[in-house]
Amino acid sequence: MKSIGPIVLSTVCILGLACGPAGQAAAPSPAPLPRFFENAGARLAFTLDLPPGKGPFPAVVTAHGSGQVTRDQLRWLSSHFTQLGFAVLRFDKRGVGESTGEYSGVGVENGDRMFGLLAGDVAAGVRFLRTRPEIDGRRIGVAGNSQAGWILPHAARELGDLRFMVLISGPVCSVGLENYYSDLAEWSDRPLEEVYKQLPLFKGPDGYDPVPVLQSLRTPGLWLLGVEDRSIPVRDTIVNLKALAASGHPFEWRTYEGQGHSLSPLIWNDIGPWVSKFK
Repeated sequence: MKSIGPIVLSTVCILGLACGPAGQAAAPSPAPLPRFFENAGARLAFTLDLPPGKGPFPAVVTAHGSGQVTRDQLRWLSSHFTQLGFAVLRFDKRGVGESTGEYSGVGVENGDRMFGLLAGDVAAGVRFLRTRPEIDGRRIGVAGNSQAGWILPHAARELGDLRFMVLISGPVCSVGLENYYSDLAEWSDRPLEEVYKQLPLFKGPDGYDPVPVLQSLRTPGLWLLGVEDRSIPVRDTIVNLKALAASGHPFEWRTYEGQGHSLSPLIWNDIGPWVSKFK
């Protein structure tokens, strides 16, 4: 919105404008924050958390893990980033909470379509933030955990100019392989050495594979991975990340001995210094 230049008034101010010195009309206040932003036929209900201080702020748009995730379930992610000085946009997944649209799980058969749709929601959140005066639109990154590891690179490719990605327990392998691994490991006490020995036996359909998407990116990325994760095959994820990094992609990762899919808050000791480079 363009600001309105000085206008000399007699004794009243134009409705909706604050009065400046000597009866001049000050610039209009920013438009009030709406309740939704939109993408692909869905109205996505959101909360924008601001850090202390005066903006415009760098910002993070959060993505969801699997399941029917609401913005309230992303408070933990937001609280850490606001402490680091970032504004955070968190929203109800499409078809969940106050968001419209149809909720769908994601599997081998529908992964390509659904990850494109969910990544489009994240990208729409970034585009929305770039319209807000509270936000520095040149300094926006994305972050999420688990299934977001497939969504965020897709969103980064769509946008092309994100500052960074933070992927907590995010897989870098096909949906099919992850499903096979978690079927073997997640609900059992089978030693992980035994599970990894069985992974070469996987012959099922791969479904969505994030590696081709990651090969197209120059967006810096940081993966946080628990060595004892029984949901995603961390060893295969690291093999793929090493290959991508060796070919010049700006990807880094940190591993945590003795930790599983739900990582301890100590990961923020690594996330904080890394994201500070992009503020």
